[in-house]
Amino acid sequence: MIDMLKISIPFKQDYLLETQQSSKGEFVSYVDIRACSLIGGVGLEAKSIFFTGSGSQDELEVADLRHPYQTLPTSFTGIAFKIFQGTKLRDACVELKASPAKILQGHNVYGSTQMVVGSYEMLMALYHAYPDFYEMLDIYRTTLDAIDCTFSARAKTDLQAKQVIGQLKSVSNKHMRASVRNEHETTCYFSRGSRHVDRKAYLKGCEFNRQLNSLRSLQEKGDRTHDRVIDVMSNPELINFARNLIRFEASAKRRYLDEFNIPKNLFEACRFQLEYEKDGRCLIKDIWIKAFSPLMEALEGQKMNIFNDEQVHNTLKKEFFTVTKKGNITYSKADRIFRFYRSLVSDGYHAVFDSFSKSNKKSFYNQLNPLLEVGFSKAQLQNLKGHGKDNVVPLLQVIEIDFSQQRPSDWIEPQAGDITKLYGQEDSVISLVA
Repeated sequence: MIDMLKISIPFKQDYLLETQQSSKGEFVSYVDIRACSLIGGVGLEAKSIFFTGSGSQDELEVADLRHPYQTLPTSFTGIAFKIFQGTKLRDACVELKASPAKILQGHNVYGSTQMVVGSYEMLMALYHAYPDFYEMLDIYRTTLDAIDCTFSARAKTDLQAKQVIGQLKSVSNKHMRASVRNEHETTCYFSRGSRHVDRKAYLKGCEFNRQLNSLRSLQEKGDRTHDRVIDVMSNPELINFARNLIRFEASAKRRYLDEFNIPKNLFEACRFQLEYEKDGRCLIKDIWIKAFSPLMEALEGQKMNIFNDEQVHNTLKKEFFTVTKKGNITYSKADRIFRFYRSLVSDGYHAVFDSFSKSNKKSFYNQLNPLLEVGFSKAQLQNLKGHGKDNVVPLLQVIEIDFSQQRPSDWIEPQAGDITKLYGQEDSVISLVA
């Protein structure tokens, strides 16, 4: 699916100030930022403010006007909106950035792979928010700057999913290496800051729950702006679908898109995608495969120890949990005891017992006793001889990307509507790219 689209829309020549020549003899155009507010109604901020006059005749003078990052409203989540006034490195333009899945559905657990659908919604949001400002823009010259291509594997348990992320942090191959700062338990970054493509792997269920809890917290404080999104995200079927998903995300930037010969112009890019996929191929899938092929190559032959004792873990969580002041439930004690149990299974009872010093045997029994409380007998545990190798499986067997199971079977592909008004003529975005 497409998890993020970033597009830039240049201004019509009428709204550009006189060009200024750079030191290299190049001409640089600047947008008339005041016109964006006077004509388009866009709010601005000033870096400098001066008071003139005296007493009741005080007046204000402002300097260094600029447009701060702003959020455009949609039916669900917002779209990042920013006016860039023009520099030697970047022409004057409007940048729009959003998750098409979120603005169309209210969530990005799964979604469309069609660029035309997301870009239509983004342009429509800008049109409805600032119709007069929209007329200042040269829509036909909109460029496609970046796409986040996302596909997921499904682990059997939450614990197994966390194990995979931990294993990925030690992987490197060719130009793809895990980033130095990878302190998050549920996320692994690769080659952050690349000019071509950024990659990361993370647990979607954990991210989804954090977002939902954050929105619910705002709702409890009286913020009702996210009610519709909360209603969507509270769907039990959606929550269940996100559970144990290991998401692999490739943020393909303009240089990387050029390697696929994807046109820079947004509408030509949409037309290119339709043509590319006529024979059943999927452009977003192929971008993703190329981006993550170094990782998959590096994982060949690698193995990991899989914890299959989900029932034991769940039993411990039912017995050992803590409710925080905010009402959240934590299972840190249950997780700690389960790790001790796994060490018994993996290394054997007597080996683990011997690893504790004489002065620290109390710590061993403090972790053993909770296992006895939930129904294990001491004889059972003492008979564990160490069979951890029985659970070793190829890592690629765990990270299995099934492209046919990325969305529920009853999911319906969103359709781009007629946007005749956006162009002032009878063309729609569909006809522009068909």
